[in-house]
Amino acid sequence: MLSALERRYEKLQFGSLFPHILDENRMMESLESFWSLDGHNGCVNTLRWNKSGTLLASGSDDHRVIIWKDGKEHFNLETGHEGNVFAVEFMPQTSDRKLVTGAADEVVILHDIETNTSKRWDMDGRVKRLCTVEHDPTLYWAAVEDTKGVYQFDTRLDNPEVVVQSTPERELKNTKSVAISEAKPHLIVVGFDETTVRLYDRRNFQEPILSFAPLAVKCNSYHATHVAFNKTGTEFVVNHGGGGGVYVFSVDASKDPKTMERFHAVLEQPKEAVISSSSLPYPELREVGSTAIREKHFAKAVDYYSELISHNYSDRAFRSVCHSNRATASLLRRRRGDTYSCIRDCVKALEIHRGNSKALFRLIKSFISLEHPNLAKKCIDKFKEWFPNDMSIAKMEEDLEQIEVRENRRELESIEGCADYQSRFVGSINHQTDIKEANFFGSRDQFIISGSDCGNMFVWNRDTSKLVGIWKADNHILNIVQPHPYQFSLATSGIDNEILLWQPYLDREDDFPSRRVADPFEHMEKKAEGSDGRFPLYMLHDLARDSPQCVQS
Repeated sequence: MLSALERRYEKLQFGSLFPHILDENRMMESLESFWSLDGHNGCVNTLRWNKSGTLLASGSDDHRVIIWKDGKEHFNLETGHEGNVFAVEFMPQTSDRKLVTGAADEVVILHDIETNTSKRWDMDGRVKRLCTVEHDPTLYWAAVEDTKGVYQFDTRLDNPEVVVQSTPERELKNTKSVAISEAKPHLIVVGFDETTVRLYDRRNFQEPILSFAPLAVKCNSYHATHVAFNKTGTEFVVNHGGGGGVYVFSVDASKDPKTMERFHAVLEQPKEAVISSSSLPYPELREVGSTAIREKHFAKAVDYYSELISHNYSDRAFRSVCHSNRATASLLRRRRGDTYSCIRDCVKALEIHRGNSKALFRLIKSFISLEHPNLAKKCIDKFKEWFPNDMSIAKMEEDLEQIEVRENRRELESIEGCADYQSRFVGSINHQTDIKEANFFGSRDQFIISGSDCGNMFVWNRDTSKLVGIWKADNHILNIVQPHPYQFSLATSGIDNEILLWQPYLDREDDFPSRRVADPFEHMEKKAEGSDGRFPLYMLHDLARDSPQCVQS
């Protein structure tokens, strides 16, 4: 007989049977927490479903792992760790009898819960993440905070093998996260205590296949707190600590957007007739976005123009203006990475229509802001050529003179072997802990979910980067967001001792106490990093990252 929890899950199955029947956008709109799992006596730092989704394992600061079934405690494992448990994984093809754990005590332990036996290995740093793959049930991998980085364990052998480590040519900082693609099990992606994330072919670990980083970001600006593949192994998501935001990258090097190469190419093209506002279609649509910008609701304006861009209107000038207006909103929002996001939008706007003078003007402003005088001057010269009657450029030339005298400014150009991001997701805050996750969600990976220092769960549309909603999920900091393997449900945890389970409530009562934030944009404006002009406290944590201790965990 099915339990109440199992009956809930049955309704949420989105496997291979009639996936088109489920309206997952509607289900996301109705997402709520429906169950709380209480049993730990400390922060819950890791959650893992088994392959069938019938069991959930949780690891905590209390050094224990609890296995949950049907919303109840199924097995309580005294791990033997003497530090916070940061990672737990079910070993594939063991009937969920074996688990592997890693912790702050710098130890990896393989547990057999049926025989109550274990085997342990001492590492040289905290164990931050473990991963397995169904394709190779005897293997598992550990991300360890030392110069050796990633260890490969084989249950048939006594000692692990170091597969990713520093070399004289490439110094790697503390490894924070590792993930393997189930769809393409030869691919393994590794995140470090630095901006750059690296993709390896585990049949040959000598050199990474490709490295990934936002183009305008220095190598030590951010640190990757979590990496995860999508279902098809074509993309992975990275949650960057230090205010970096959440990014999706493609494993296909040919899909690198190559923004600066496209920038130079579009400026070599002949000019077009100047876009006139009076001749643009859809004035009512443009007015909504302009109003949001005038009222300084910049995040809302970015999302609004993202929605317009996704419709791919037939009018070329209108599409170009949507990109340049989103660029304006990004530039005014002033989140880390927004200036480069503005550059990407302006390049796209000019590729669509070179008569967009505002797109070229904002490129100049962005390059000056990032202190790239050569690129700014190139744009100014082109602006004078394409729009000789527009005198608004004079102020920009004065601003350029202030930075031209500076030396040692690295030009903004692509780096060989390093790919730029496909999409960027903004709003969540990631400074306080170094285990904060981001994951794909939905039957088609159409959503991106992330935890945040404000205790909320953020959900975005994968294709448009538009914010879908924000849900209150922890009273302090939300770190873990783990989708169920087969159903439209997930589990979350953070600084609070309890774990929350989430699913859609399609037929809930009107007085149901929703955890959804009523106005997500108002929330983000209040939580905007450093928006009040004061020294933001999170900077203290970023400045102290030479000591790789997780502040809260």
